[in-house]
Amino acid sequence: MALTLLFQPVRMNARSTMRAVVLLAGVLLAAGAQAAEIAGETSRSMFFEFKLSPYTPLIDRDFTDTTGPYQTIMGGGPMLMGELEFDYQFFQKMGSVAVGFSGGYAEKYGKAVDAQTLEPTSQPTGLKIVPLKALLVYRFDWLSLKKDIPLVPYAKVAFVMMPWWVLNGSEIEVSDGLRGAGISYGIAGVFGLALTLDFLDPRLSRDLDTSLGVNHSYLFTEFAIQEMGLFEPQSIDLSSRHWMFGLGFEF
Repeated sequence: MALTLLFQPVRMNARSTMRAVVLLAGVLLAAGAQAAEIAGETSRSMFFEFKLSPYTPLIDRDFTDTTGPYQTIMGGGPMLMGELEFDYQFFQKMGSVAVGFSGGYAEKYGKAVDAQTLEPTSQPTGLKIVPLKALLVYRFDWLSLKKDIPLVPYAKVAFVMMPWWVLNGSEIEVSDGLRGAGISYGIAGVFGLALTLDFLDPRLSRDLDTSLGVNHSYLFTEFAIQEMGLFEPQSIDLSSRHWMFGLGFEF
């Protein structure tokens, strides 16, 4: 009797059967969603950055005994530089390695100086630059991805091409037959630290990954050491030592 009762099939009506099917489907869907969450993020291969910098070119660094032209004409102080950077990650083991390109723009205005008296005039003048960089980037993001430490140190090396021009009013300056425009070439080293923003709202981070493919977002700061005049002496020295601050997205 005991064996008969143990193996006797349970009789279920249609309504009970439907409830069991719905319950089982719900359990399977929940398990699938949890498994997908545990499985992690979508694939990542690209990085986009927007950054701003107080950029002061070292135009006056050779004028040790007199006031340099940047201080005299532009009043010294930094230019506000904005840059956009796009990187492609081709290696992702113990960090990521990427090649990238960035472009930016900065300008500063002042009053032209009389060449004879060195006194300011009413004529407006300005300096405009367009920094373009080809970059090699290494980000040590292993601790962030594997240990949930939200800090990512990184380093970049760059070849820099910087078109520039000086305005006299609305036209490019011409002095003694020389046109106030050119292209300066150089190299730069960048050292930075990024803060991963995912920990602030993990659910929103997962939603951004699922809907837009944005794996991670970052706030970052970096310090650039830039030396220009690589191939030939230049008329103005656009070398710099400057900080940059920005927002980055990995996708």
